[in-house]
Amino acid sequence: MLLLDADRLIDGAADFALVRGQLRIDGDRIVAVAPSGSADGGDGGASGDRRGGARPGDVRISLPGCTLLPGLIDFHTHAGIDTRHAGLSAQAHAPQPIATGDAVGRLQDDLRSGVTTARLCGDIGGLDLRLRAEIDAGRVVGPRLFVAGRAMRSPRGGGGAIASVLTDDPDDIAHAVRANLADGADLIKLFVSDGVGDPSRDPTACYYGEAHVAAATRHAHEAGRAVAAHLLGGPGVAEAIRGGLDVIEHGWFLSDADLDLAARHGTLITLTLGVLCGPDTRAFGGIPAEDARLLELGERACDTARKVIARGMRYVVGTDAVHGHLADEVRWLVALGETPVRAIQAATARPAQALGMAQRLGTLEPGKTADVIAVEGDPLADISTLRRIRLVVRAGRIVHGRAA
Repeated sequence: MLLLDADRLIDGAADFALVRGQLRIDGDRIVAVAPSGSADGGDGGASGDRRGGARPGDVRISLPGCTLLPGLIDFHTHAGIDTRHAGLSAQAHAPQPIATGDAVGRLQDDLRSGVTTARLCGDIGGLDLRLRAEIDAGRVVGPRLFVAGRAMRSPRGGGGAIASVLTDDPDDIAHAVRANLADGADLIKLFVSDGVGDPSRDPTACYYGEAHVAAATRHAHEAGRAVAAHLLGGPGVAEAIRGGLDVIEHGWFLSDADLDLAARHGTLITLTLGVLCGPDTRAFGGIPAEDARLLELGERACDTARKVIARGMRYVVGTDAVHGHLADEVRWLVALGETPVRAIQAATARPAQALGMAQRLGTLEPGKTADVIAVEGDPLADISTLRRIRLVVRAGRIVHGRAA
């Protein structure tokens, strides 16, 4: 039994923190959530567990000054690239031994930052599928992975360094979707619009329309899998939603009409601001003229995110491979008008629900998988404390700890 005591506990569901919170973990499960001290008193605390307090062999960790929270969920990232550095195409196409080693290191950076679950939105040649198998088998330590396998884009489009299938043929898309599903992919990833890396290209130019997206959603939905699209804006938004798209990734330049349409259809939006606006990315730019263009694009993306928040739309957050920086995405939300507790839920409870894992992940409740982080300070008072990780527990196992 593992007992964690902290000054506060944010369970990911309530809009307040439990003062002097304690978690009791048995194996890979949470068995009690209680005010600190109640479990030792033998009443089992808030969970109704009646097995009494600490016993011989229990491990108790006291975390004064800290807050316990659910493990974070990065809803959009990649293992095969690192947007903290330039040269994404070269990274994505590195020889397999180098690519695998680099990917493991990136995922461990994520884990140390409190990310216990990551949704990989495509990696070259099924790298993400192999990594998931190694982590699930216990041969590699890393976040729990949900993977897209081979992503698809038009050969006419720009960006998409991680895309494995280049085609404009809906039949080819359907074939690739079926192959991904046969390999065990958890989601399907398309590139509908262009990217921001090339100043000569319009980032809202769209190369896939309703027929392309429908070719993917038809098979994916039959298998109970969602379809997500790199989609920054443009005419492809309406067509993709008509084609059955489930998740808009990035959505930096969505118009008011696009937001209205997404809201009516319940389309989820993954906000990924740091890769475009943050100080820790080197994926784009590097020269003054480029930096000025990207600054303007970043301001537009922040305006869109502000609208998503103000409208109360369905959204979650991801880093887009700015590994180790999901806490910064949560901080962006608060800066743009979100409440701290809802911002935290965008990286915990809401992505768990979107993954179909709400019964296991995303909140600290009895019976849930014991994915837990401890941060120094109170994130409801200062959201930047999410960067100050003291402890990471993944499925009941301590995978990262730092002395006070």
